[in-house]
Amino acid sequence: MSFRFPYLALDVETTGVNIEKVHVLQLAAVYDNGNAIRDLQTFNEVIAWKEITYGEEYAMNLNKRLLERAEMGNDVVTVGEAREKFSKWLDVIQPEGRITVAGKNAAGFDLPILVNKTNNFVFKRFLRRVLDPGSMYTEEFDHIPDQTEINKLIGRQAVTHDALQDCYDVVYAIRHKWGI
Repeated sequence: MSFRFPYLALDVETTGVNIEKVHVLQLAAVYDNGNAIRDLQTFNEVIAWKEITYGEEYAMNLNKRLLERAEMGNDVVTVGEAREKFSKWLDVIQPEGRITVAGKNAAGFDLPILVNKTNNFVFKRFLRRVLDPGSMYTEEFDHIPDQTEINKLIGRQAVTHDALQDCYDVVYAIRHKWGI
């Protein structure tokens, strides 16, 4: 199978799993246009919040390093700045047309969280189609595998829960499945 079109691997790290309430702590994306992986364009921002109004213990512990980084104020942005930077980045990587998003459970988790009332991102440039590596690997498993299972199958390390690294996991999984 050959590379068919560019797509955007997208991932978020959040304060929980309640899609309606959580805050995005990190937003990352990798634009895969078929170039060498080292040459792919990336977006990666850690978001600092004046106040976090909702957090689940598991997620807050999992993302402790992001919360500490945001608290220190080093190399972080506000959610408004993240929205603006991401929009401008999308305009640079693909000035015209719409783009397909890819990610493990991106349609059911990442995208709905980004557009909730708390985070308020707007994506008019994304196609409805979403590439999910789990669905792509059902022939290799007797179920829809998670990213850790896919990584093991293709020889990658375990999922890191760092949004940018998780985006690269998606790129590697898709390229492996497509024979690239």
